[in-house]
Amino acid sequence: MKTRIGATLAVVALTASGLGLAGCGGDSTSAASTASSAATASADNGVASLSGSEILAKAQAAAKAATSVTVVGTVPQGSSAISIDMAVGKGEADGTITLKGVTVQIRVTGGKTYINAPAALFEQMGGSAGKIAGTVLGGKWFEVPSTGAVASSFNGIDNIANKDTLFASLLSAGKNPTVMGTDTVAGQPAVILSGPNGGTLAVATTGEPYPLQVKAKSGSTGSVDFKDWNVPVNVQVPTDLVDLNAIAGAAASS
Repeated sequence: MKTRIGATLAVVALTASGLGLAGCGGDSTSAASTASSAATASADNGVASLSGSEILAKAQAAAKAATSVTVVGTVPQGSSAISIDMAVGKGEADGTITLKGVTVQIRVTGGKTYINAPAALFEQMGGSAGKIAGTVLGGKWFEVPSTGAVASSFNGIDNIANKDTLFASLLSAGKNPTVMGTDTVAGQPAVILSGPNGGTLAVATTGEPYPLQVKAKSGSTGSVDFKDWNVPVNVQVPTDLVDLNAIAGAAASS
């Protein structure tokens, strides 16, 4: 298998650079607008009155302290896009990633990663190797090997299950995004930060200051929501696993 299989899936380590927010360096002194509802005021966590860098630091701390989050949305990738619907904990993950119209199921638990992908994913590799892999692995669960001939094909894919890695680039406390004002995101009051490329980050202004949404700059596609914070991620190890290393060894000896 070619390395790009793992690299393509691992790109869903939703960094803000993919949505135009990373490297925020704008003016952080813009005032956030005042929340209008009494309900919001009664549960206000105070972040809307802070500078952009202070809000980012609060969001970073809240995300790091959380035990889990569900990530849902679309990330631009070249001329296409990658969609994700993934519950992510600390070393645990369960959900799907869709690229080029192909949906891949991924589960991570106990330090092991399991994948179930249709034949079309492997066929995108091209050549006879892709067709063979699609025939053998299409629609079947297999454990991603940590060693062996095919392990390098999936380097970095375990980052999908690392909540802190997922937010590391997004929540760089040393940067200074612009505070654009307040809004309601997914029914929750939020303060909106903008990066140099026009991408935005919504941070909750009630309860814990969790990141709620990353959105691409105006005119571009791409929006990712973060929800169900601290909801337990219970991952079941798939049954009837295909032994990927055994298949690779047989193919090499044939």
